Amino acid sequence: MRHEPQTIRKWMEFAKLRRPTRAMSTPPIPLAETKQALSFHAVLDSCTGKTRSLIPIEPLVGFLRHPEAHCHRVRFPRSSPWPRLLSKAYLLPAWHTEVWPRGRASAFLFDLGASLYNKGSGGASTKWFVDEYRMRGIQFDRVYAWEATTYIDEEIYAAMPAPMVARMVYYNVPVDATVGAKHNPWRTLRAVATPRDFVLVKIDIDNSTIEEPLIEQLLADRTLAGLVDELYFEHHVLHTPMWGYGWHLKTETNQTLVHSYDLFGRLREMGIRAHSWV
Repeated sequence: MRHEPQTIRKWMEFAKLRRPTRAMSTPPIPLAETKQALSFHAVLDSCTGKTRSLIPIEPLVGFLRHPEAHCHRVRFPRSSPWPRLLSKAYLLPAWHTEVWPRGRASAFLFDLGASLYNKGSGGASTKWFVDEYRMRGIQFDRVYAWEATTYIDEEIYAAMPAPMVARMVYYNVPVDATVGAKHNPWRTLRAVATPRDFVLVKIDIDNSTIEEPLIEQLLADRTLAGLVDELYFEHHVLHTPMWGYGWHLKTETNQTLVHSYDLFGRLREMGIRAHSWV
């Protein structure tokens, strides 16, 4: 760690510090030197326009993954790149005290490209979100999952805890990016959520021709964006080291990392805590 740039070290230390423990009921406040390594999501008073709080979030830097994800050839020449490429240790999920003091409201998880509850090509997503947010005081009342790969019911529910089965809506069909379509997740989101609810969306379908239209629909509709609190998105683009790790499959795009920075910046400006996913 001593060879890492100071900002990366402070970022990783704070991400680790923010993981809940039994002795910690509220998230830690970053020190002044740590603040310089992070970005912040401002929560504004809708009446006065004043900033009520600042919630830490990952800075938009590098290839929008773990900051060590592409250092293995130089720093770790004999190790596998996959642990760092798939690491979620850089992420800064929100705590309920930061984003959800909303009284009688619900929490929803929309997992687009859910795979199975406890496994997937990049590791578990649904289980990771359920566990990580439960530790931070947010328990999802309902999980809406879409998965194109066909599974039998036994596979879908085998690893799912019994309480989660009662909360799960699992669509074993492809996401449809057509506006208003039966399996366009935004249609479902509009039908079930209100601005008072906490809504987390993960988009990792590994098909850019579906993902990019969904993101554009979100960016173009402030009412829809007003329903989404947190978004995790793996944006497949050209000219990135990830091209050698499977991104060339089903990636039909003319977008580059420049578009990624613009996209995540715009989402954050719209009030969505947008994270780059793995």
